[in-house]
Amino acid sequence: MKQLLLLLLILPFLTFLNACNEDESDEDDSNQATLDINFHVSGKVAMAAGSIIAINAPSKNGNVLVASSTIKEDGTFAIDGNIPGLGYYIMSIGNDEKNTVPLTLNVNDNLKINTSLENFTFGINATGTTWAATMNDYLSLRYEFEKKILAITGEEKTLSEEDNAKLKDLRQALEDFSRNKIKNNPESPYNIILSMELFPTNGFESWDVANLSYLELMNKAFQNKYGDVPASQTIASQFEKINAGYQQYSAIENGTMNAPDFTLSTPEGNPIALSSLKGKVVLIDFWASWCGPCRNENPNLVKLYKKYKDKGFTILSVSLDDDEAAWINAIKADGLIWPTHVSDLKGWESPMTGVYGFNSIPYTVIVNKEGKINGVGLRGELLEKKIKSIL
Repeated sequence: MKQLLLLLLILPFLTFLNACNEDESDEDDSNQATLDINFHVSGKVAMAAGSIIAINAPSKNGNVLVASSTIKEDGTFAIDGNIPGLGYYIMSIGNDEKNTVPLTLNVNDNLKINTSLENFTFGINATGTTWAATMNDYLSLRYEFEKKILAITGEEKTLSEEDNAKLKDLRQALEDFSRNKIKNNPESPYNIILSMELFPTNGFESWDVANLSYLELMNKAFQNKYGDVPASQTIASQFEKINAGYQQYSAIENGTMNAPDFTLSTPEGNPIALSSLKGKVVLIDFWASWCGPCRNENPNLVKLYKKYKDKGFTILSVSLDDDEAAWINAIKADGLIWPTHVSDLKGWESPMTGVYGFNSIPYTVIVNKEGKINGVGLRGELLEKKIKSIL
């Protein structure tokens, strides 16, 4: 279940692969001569003489070199190469990961740039393709965004609510830019990159669902314009996953998704089914005696149980232990006073990890009185707030 919700972290740049590049990581430049040249990138990068400028294609095995050139003394260069079709690529100078530019290339593209090494990542002054101007504006906007983020965050690991609000406002400018470009030209190749600004990378909770309509618009335009090419296939797949993930998230938030029923046994060997607790708000707590964060969270669950147990609330603790004695001792040691403790003593081999789709603990699932899931992965204040609102 949570696999779909964890689309939140899905969709990095590497998603946009060219299938035929997957197994080419050992190829060298000499093989380029055996292929027909079908794209050209040229221009000038001042103060970069002698550096290698390259076009790479991301793949599941890392970046694959497509073509490269050495920048001449006067800063000029020319890259001729072959690509299988429309896709996401990375243009880089040297080995510094900071000197990279995301771009989209298609067959017969003739991209020109005019910049300096210092301005390479945000001011390449591209021309020659239909999307060049959009890329110029995007790189500049992204650069300003990252500068302001650095000014706010500095070396701090924890941000204040005020800082987070500022960051949200800054990101909104990138989202608005991307939305506008996709709306006005949904088939533009550079939308492959702009669409990533609309992905729910930090969760659906704060995600603007209006982004879904822009992603759908782009998806339809790509299918119509480019047909069944890898880039279009990937875009369609990503849209479907985000849409499904949001529908699932929405169903959980609205309490319309049935909680999968299961029956496991207590330490005494008595079977307890989740469905037997229907009529109460149930917190399913997946934990284990060997899990430090779980044990640290247990005092909060005890307080929660004492506070709401007479108001129609209970806890169903599901242990991922494989040692019965350790499980029983932890229940006693932590004072977990509710009677509904169950386990199949299979540890991570328990089918419960697949049924409820989690890969780390503690992990919580809130089930309302009707047996519907009404929250997942909540802890602390957010957990109590949600339970209180349901009760």
